[in-house]
Amino acid sequence: MKIELTRIEHINTVEIRNYREKLLEWKQKAQEIYDEQRANDIWLASESLEVNVLFIKAFDNLKNGNFREAWGFLEGCEIKCVFIEKNSDKRHLTESRVLYIQESVKKFQSLYPYCVFVSPGFKVGYYTCSICGQKVRPRSRCGHKKGSLYNGELCLHEGHELDLMEVSIVSRPVQKYSVMHDDSTLDFSVLEHLMSFLEHAFEEWEYEKKTMSFPREKFESVLESDKCPCRSGLIFKECCSGKEEVSMPHIDFIFSKDIPPEKQEIKFPYGSPKDG
Repeated sequence: MKIELTRIEHINTVEIRNYREKLLEWKQKAQEIYDEQRANDIWLASESLEVNVLFIKAFDNLKNGNFREAWGFLEGCEIKCVFIEKNSDKRHLTESRVLYIQESVKKFQSLYPYCVFVSPGFKVGYYTCSICGQKVRPRSRCGHKKGSLYNGELCLHEGHELDLMEVSIVSRPVQKYSVMHDDSTLDFSVLEHLMSFLEHAFEEWEYEKKTMSFPREKFESVLESDKCPCRSGLIFKECCSGKEEVSMPHIDFIFSKDIPPEKQEIKFPYGSPKDG
């Protein structure tokens, strides 16, 4: 079944709704007769569709400047992609665009200014298998593997009798939802600049992080007490203020399409009298 799915307006079309309903119906029929391979294949098709939908929602929120909402959708994509990858092959990952989504999610996440997260720690009384309900014990396992498919259902270990033990502040969380930052205090200009070039979720783009040097006079708007543009962590007065040039982090974006000459100019984050 061929359906168009690249933009937010495609998500709630009649074709998409009908396809979702058909996938559910087909999976239930396969499960009833225990056609495990077919049920697993339909689960894969359904989850791949859903990750495409999530990614388009993430892109739409990025395009509209809703960065926290987009972050949540990107994390949802990342989680789903892990299980899809475990239960499919390279051909499916490529044809379903899951591989593209995996790579794009990492790129988008790396451009976010988020770096502080909450990580809760729990004491778990016991786990059960989501497939058979049996308790998961070190020496008495049911045989179902966590993350694998069984007759169209994903095996997970469900925790019971959870007690919250601690809450940690981390920079590399297992779950990325728990962002501690106040978005109003952060600079999203890199993402805003990127999104000004992209028209839909599945355009090809890459980036390269480097450093560039600019004449000292271009930093007239930076106060001596401000943090230095070179990102050393020092204030400007104690770092690069007296230098002829200031080297600072720079990102080059590379697109598969032609970019108009007027949009190819370097976006310099600090204004100066000479820049107008």
